[in-house]
Amino acid sequence: MRVLYVTHLYPPVHSAGVEVFASTTARLLADRGHDVTVLTTEKDIARADLSLHRRRHDGLQVVELVNNLFARRFEETWQRPEIDRIFEDVLDELQPELVHVHHLLYLSSGILGICRRRGLPVVLTLHDFWLGCARFGQLLHADGSRCESVDPARCGSCLPSLDWRQSDTARRVARGVAALARTTGLDVAGPLRRLRKPSGGEGGFEEPALADVEAFTALAGARREDLVDAGNESASRVLLPAALMRPWFEALGLRPELLHVETTGVDWEGARRFERERRPSGAPVRVLFLGTLAPHKGAHVLVDAWERLPADVRSRARLRLHGPAPGGTSSAYVRELEERGAPLGLTVGGRLSRDGVRREMARTDVLVTPSLWLEIRPLVMLEAYAAGARVIATDLGGMAEAVHDGLPGRLFPEGDAAALSDALAAEIERAEREGDVAPLPSPSALFRAWNDVSAALDGHYADVVDRGRGSDPLRSR
Repeated sequence: MRVLYVTHLYPPVHSAGVEVFASTTARLLADRGHDVTVLTTEKDIARADLSLHRRRHDGLQVVELVNNLFARRFEETWQRPEIDRIFEDVLDELQPELVHVHHLLYLSSGILGICRRRGLPVVLTLHDFWLGCARFGQLLHADGSRCESVDPARCGSCLPSLDWRQSDTARRVARGVAALARTTGLDVAGPLRRLRKPSGGEGGFEEPALADVEAFTALAGARREDLVDAGNESASRVLLPAALMRPWFEALGLRPELLHVETTGVDWEGARRFERERRPSGAPVRVLFLGTLAPHKGAHVLVDAWERLPADVRSRARLRLHGPAPGGTSSAYVRELEERGAPLGLTVGGRLSRDGVRREMARTDVLVTPSLWLEIRPLVMLEAYAAGARVIATDLGGMAEAVHDGLPGRLFPEGDAAALSDALAAEIERAEREGDVAPLPSPSALFRAWNDVSAALDGHYADVVDRGRGSDPLRSR
């Protein structure tokens, strides 16, 4: 079957959860005999905005659309007629039999309607809450508080501070750089090439003007209606990586009969690439944080908790923090983590390669995931489990779901540094008492290998294609 994957970002530059899921399953589906092509985006000011480029990754053709965030109206963050026209051309060229949409950020919801009009089956995987939340699908308000649902009035005070487009000055600079690159053939963009605007600043939240609140309240309502209608009218099937997402998306307005829970996979083979480094008796217990060094990931909560530990308990363990930082080493958040961590004996490192992550997992006793947003079954927790580590995680979203499903470890209340400190102390004592001798776990129905996930996707594809749009009972309700 000819399958077109559509997703916002793709490796090798990008390696977050959606990118790992999409690239892993695309490769495995190709191994199962499907002809898979990927359509994705990249910000690159050395190339013309909305130009198409082709490359290969892991043996698959990747069609890359340059999106330098030159939108002028907020509506263009989810509806871009120019991108719709480009997508039509891609369909004409590739002639897919099925389109699997993984994310439409930096793309256009019009893609779904085009597929419907052409009679193309669409499988839509919702990896986060972007369909309802324009702030990168994280359900976090600009003031740092968490949103339980999508309330357009609350969105109205949040979205005015969202960096959703390039400034006019940045637009002019980018166009000049692209023109110079075309003329000279030189890499004149340098490190600026792939920079995206951050999701929020570090300078605190300021209440926006009333006129902006009213304007964005209306826009948020229109966005929600447009995207929910697009999903209901055009998706043959909607896949959810965690069970907690089903009631949320039903409340948002998606038709319940479209929704199927299809949990993500665990890279069991990759997790075992490096032999587990057993901790000698009496050696410090090894504690690890892996994630973006940004406030919503909660690294500061972990540092607070580490500081609360009695000095004698802290001396019997070692804490390492690793991850990319929005803004790089200039991030005030990262500098604060480093300054606070130095006297506590913890280390703060940068982004790790995939093999770097695996090496760290192989010598970790406890992974801590203290996120302050509704993580959707985080891959980092699953990979730590496969490598033989235990987890401590926020009692929230997919983190709690994974632990309730059997991931070994403990949960603590959201943002509660005192409770996290107690959990750390308990895990350090448990590790010292029991030693590092537990056998490595094996795949199960709840923690599947990626091959099992790709087989399940294969089944969904066959089902929706066999049903056909005209005869699909889900569409006649």
